[in-house]
Amino acid sequence: MQNLPAGKQFFSVNELHNAGYSKYKISQLVKNGIITSVNRKWYENSNYTGEINDFYAVNPYAEQGVICLISAAVYHELTTHRPSHIDVALPRSARVPQSPEWPSMKFYRLGEDRYTTGIVTIQEGENSFRIYDREKTVCDMILYRNKLGFEPAVEVLKMYIKRPDRDINRLLKYAEMLHVKTSIKQYPEVLL
Repeated sequence: MQNLPAGKQFFSVNELHNAGYSKYKISQLVKNGIITSVNRKWYENSNYTGEINDFYAVNPYAEQGVICLISAAVYHELTTHRPSHIDVALPRSARVPQSPEWPSMKFYRLGEDRYTTGIVTIQEGENSFRIYDREKTVCDMILYRNKLGFEPAVEVLKMYIKRPDRDINRLLKYAEMLHVKTSIKQYPEVLL
């Protein structure tokens, strides 16, 4: 159809309205199989021609969602683990949405400081997603080491320390703010 870019996987109702599509035109797009309804606020582009990235689906299913923990560590190349779901952080006050069948999502509700610290938006062509930066990911992995496993947390920390673009000052600032500084300082490689 005219204005729907083939390189964008998901459209919000507001984006469609801003592109000039009325409710009637949107229902015609659905009827003709050009878009499919994800929920009341989002549609998926049936003619999407870009590379498939499961992270693009987070916003339609959890608008306040931020990719976190192992999923963020995978994106930042800090782990060799491959989760079977996407880890998604939500504000503590947010309603936890139903996870889609694919990609499966696991939700974590966080307090305000822990939720808002370190969010970056990644833009890939016409698609985007929100994810925690490397330093916040390391802090979260250390905090959740008892739930996620000690080995993945240590692996993330060690791989972070080996990176030439690491920012130890930011890591320690986040660690103090998020109350994991004592835990992180137990690993001598951070202090080198």
